[in-house]
Amino acid sequence: MEKKKGEEELDKVTIRLPKSKKEMLIKVVEKSSYNSISELVRAGIDKELNLQIYRDNLDFIIKELDKMIDVKLDPFIKSQRKINAKHLRTSAINTYLHGEVLHRLLGDDMHKNFISILNNARKKANYYINHDTKNMTEQDLYDFYTIGEIYRNE
Repeated sequence: MEKKKGEEELDKVTIRLPKSKKEMLIKVVEKSSYNSISELVRAGIDKELNLQIYRDNLDFIIKELDKMIDVKLDPFIKSQRKINAKHLRTSAINTYLHGEVLHRLLGDDMHKNFISILNNARKKANYYINHDTKNMTEQDLYDFYTIGEIYRNE
């Protein structure tokens, strides 16, 4: 008998199974597209080997998927940074605009009060941004996110 192109030579391997499992294999072969128990067992072995190869290469696969996700997310992240920068610029302009309006309309004393309030707000904002929240209790997190309550000694 001539070997077809691409077929490997088959080696014989003998296995012992309980009779009940052999009967189950016969029933599976009768209901499936497999021609023999040998074909079914070879297919099962192929599937198990493919699974093992997949498990062995899982770290590589995860790294490659991470790279693909990063490539897809990069434009979105850049757009969010632009939006954040525009918002920050607008917020800064509004803050200084309020200061100038107070200075021109209400004079130096009101402007000095505004500058003092602004400095306190900056301290609170910096504390808020730089604080590590990982080990905080739920109550501390609640207090923290209601910024005014985090300065208990004001």
